[in-house]
Amino acid sequence: MSDTGISSTQMQGFRTAVESLKLYRRADLHDPEQGSPLIEELYVDPLPHEDVFKTALRPHTTFVIGRKGTGKSTIFQRLQHELRKSNSHTSAYLDIKTIYESSQPDQALITRLEARPDALPSATIEKLTLYREFLRATVRQVQEELKRRIQSSIWERVKESFTQTYAELFEELDSLLEEASEDNFVSVLGILETQFKESASNGNTTEQAAGIFGSFGAQPSIKISTSDKAIKSVGAESVAAYGDLLIRAFNIREFLERLKRLLSKIGIRHLYILVDDFSELPEEAMKVVVDALIAPLNNWSDEFVKFKVAAYPGRIYYGAIDKTKIDEVYLDLYSLFGTSDVATMEASAMAFTQRLVESRLAHYTKCNSSTFFDTKSDEIWKSLFFSSMANPRTLGYVLHFAYQNQLIHGKKISLQGLQDASLKYYEEKIASYFSAGRFLHETFSERCSIYSLKELLEKIVSRARELRSHKSAVFEKISGRPPTSHFHVTPSYDTLLSTLELNFFLTKYFEMSDRDGRKVSVYALNYGLCQRYSIAFGRPTGEREFRLYFVERVFDYGPIISAFIERNQEVVCGSCGARQEIDKLEALKLYGMKCPACQVGICEVVNLSKKYEPMLKSIQAELLLPKTELGILQTLHSEGEPQRPSDIAAELDCSYQLVGRRSVRLEERGLVKRIKDENNNRIIKITDIAEASYFSDSESNVLDVGGTE
Repeated sequence: MSDTGISSTQMQGFRTAVESLKLYRRADLHDPEQGSPLIEELYVDPLPHEDVFKTALRPHTTFVIGRKGTGKSTIFQRLQHELRKSNSHTSAYLDIKTIYESSQPDQALITRLEARPDALPSATIEKLTLYREFLRATVRQVQEELKRRIQSSIWERVKESFTQTYAELFEELDSLLEEASEDNFVSVLGILETQFKESASNGNTTEQAAGIFGSFGAQPSIKISTSDKAIKSVGAESVAAYGDLLIRAFNIREFLERLKRLLSKIGIRHLYILVDDFSELPEEAMKVVVDALIAPLNNWSDEFVKFKVAAYPGRIYYGAIDKTKIDEVYLDLYSLFGTSDVATMEASAMAFTQRLVESRLAHYTKCNSSTFFDTKSDEIWKSLFFSSMANPRTLGYVLHFAYQNQLIHGKKISLQGLQDASLKYYEEKIASYFSAGRFLHETFSERCSIYSLKELLEKIVSRARELRSHKSAVFEKISGRPPTSHFHVTPSYDTLLSTLELNFFLTKYFEMSDRDGRKVSVYALNYGLCQRYSIAFGRPTGEREFRLYFVERVFDYGPIISAFIERNQEVVCGSCGARQEIDKLEALKLYGMKCPACQVGICEVVNLSKKYEPMLKSIQAELLLPKTELGILQTLHSEGEPQRPSDIAAELDCSYQLVGRRSVRLEERGLVKRIKDENNNRIIKITDIAEASYFSDSESNVLDVGGTE
């Protein structure tokens, strides 16, 4: 037993409890000794009366929306656990991101298609066949999940109510995929060719190009182009036709009817399909999944199929799904708790944080939180709330770093220890977003867009630091350094700030009226970021006027964002390249962003980074890597030692299979080594070349805010 009075068993229990909070995606909560699931015992609903879980359980298509770590997959686990108790319901979990990544075009089919007269270009065929394989893989996952359910003990009733043997039932399930034959797919491609050739007779043009393109917005469109052939851009009707052709190719309607008939024989009336990582898909793939799978299945299924879709806020495509007929569950701070006033929101979020931690500690350590913390509980829960914003995974990381910094050294966790842990979490897990963005294998404009947000964040943090010495009647009533961690803007700026929020530099804290009666969005800077740049966090208490502290006029950052937009944003036509003044943006939106210069193209808002443009241009093209590969290198660098693919996957929120495939590519480039440890398990080690190429600039994660004090 240590000087703190904490036994080794309790220490191990604390570590296990913290690791359970850090779990990603489908990492199951189970008893390691008995193998039984713990999800029902450990699940803590954010709202009273398990309102989030009960909403997700309703027989409606539901979008579960939240940033990484907010508990979307945990809700799915709890949902599936409950459905397994039902005789009339079953479920299928689909990791859409992994299915998409593992889908590869059939090269033999591409060769056959290229041999056809007037065939689509190979690049276009590859995209279409990729989507075909993607949909086939999706259907297979439904099939495999049903097989696992039938083989489990809870499905023993199948033997009594269903006369066929298991083998015969599985044969029926296997046959559901036969309709998506290659020959049928080839014939549908022929239909696709004919349709677009005919449509090209109206206002066609000629261009040396090939491919499929789409615009992602209120009026989605698809454009199919062929080398030396007619090009036609068409609207939403043609997108629907495209989706229908894919649906016809895969006979999804017939698949659904056959599946429904099979399951009805064993008493199953509802199939819940749980779609995880939806927002990780590329935009074109997102459209295909919705237009060719989710929307038609949801609309055709006669209440048989209900989807539960996990997505990020602001990264959702609904397509033909009627939003008035679905449920939406939001898991981030303001959306979840902000139904009353700021004080009530904070109290609710702190209560959830406490319930979550106490529940895990009670199970894994058999004692309460006072065993591990050295100060009164109210201050601890406030600090844990500030550091995590009630995000379970962030909470797990902060407690993990606090365990490393204090508990294993014989000290109970203090408030200063939590602040230090929050700082470490920010520096190791959050701040690298911009430095990694330098090497992202995207267009120069997209990398500029990332760094333009770094410029904006620097402006925001600089202003927060300036306000520490601001003089006003309200500030004079505050003893010590005034907190300047929060600011407000009009909701029209929420979209611009969404990427910074999605990557945890900011959190939308509340909505309220400012001193002039305008509705504003209140944002909080990351707690660890505030530790890094010496910004006091929160709001003062004790005076009546402090209730409106967040909407004091000095915290109106609208002028900062307006000046940023004026300097760093352009409106550019995607067709003719004409540039419009940024002040014309609202007028352009009224006309669907149609270019006033060429009257054909659609204008887009482009984010620039004039400050960091020279640095971005200096990056050698051969150093650019896709997001997943960069994430693997970043994880290996931050951990400082070789890692198993599963451990890297836990950090990146992806499958270990994906990490394994991408590590092969990195090894071919000399950036990692794939070796075996003493137990003959595969581990991945970063090379000196990768360290020197990607991580030699120690200042790349630092914000330029004029010093650090």
